[in-house]
Amino acid sequence: MIKLLMFDLDGTLFETARGIQKAVNQLMVERHEPELSYELVTSFIGFGLHKLIEQLDLATQHRLGSRERLEADFRRIYSSMLVEESQLYPGVVEFLSKRSEHLSVVSNKDELYVREMIARSPLRQFRWSHLIGGNTFLKKKPHPEPLFESMRSAGALPHEALMIGDGLPDIQGAKNAGVRSVAVTFGYTPISELIQAGADSQIASYNDLPNVIKNFC
Repeated sequence: MIKLLMFDLDGTLFETARGIQKAVNQLMVERHEPELSYELVTSFIGFGLHKLIEQLDLATQHRLGSRERLEADFRRIYSSMLVEESQLYPGVVEFLSKRSEHLSVVSNKDELYVREMIARSPLRQFRWSHLIGGNTFLKKKPHPEPLFESMRSAGALPHEALMIGDGLPDIQGAKNAGVRSVAVTFGYTPISELIQAGADSQIASYNDLPNVIKNFC
């Protein structure tokens, strides 16, 4: 029996890539650098802010200045557009409204952003057992610690939990925690990579998820 559903945030609950690209390109404009494509910025999503800044630094051949200042400037820009530039994927609210399992978010996005996005969206109506970001604990996905903490909060064992996500950290983190995983095809990582990484199932929309959960029981 599945007792806990753990969700990634970017590319799983919310479509956030356009907003992240907009913030990145505002950062580029401030530094008199060419704007970056949607495809390139999207490839940087999923491993947390530190990794995003590292990838931007590499993509511009270290022309952007110190990474610490880059991170601070990105936070300033992105915080002003975080919610307005993010949209829930179709079917999320309808799916969650019919579930009785414990729910948690296990994201590599900063916890402050995770909490703000939940609080300022229709997802605030649901009872979340844990909202975990990439800086909540010392380790983030694909390390299993965030998943273990989520399970402890919900009183669930690994075989009673599912991780739903669109990125390699989600699938690898689930595998490292002994948890089964569901890959979404509508996120930011090619589904072939997620299957190769060990995803146990896949969904093309939230309409597919109830049957997937039923098959795991």
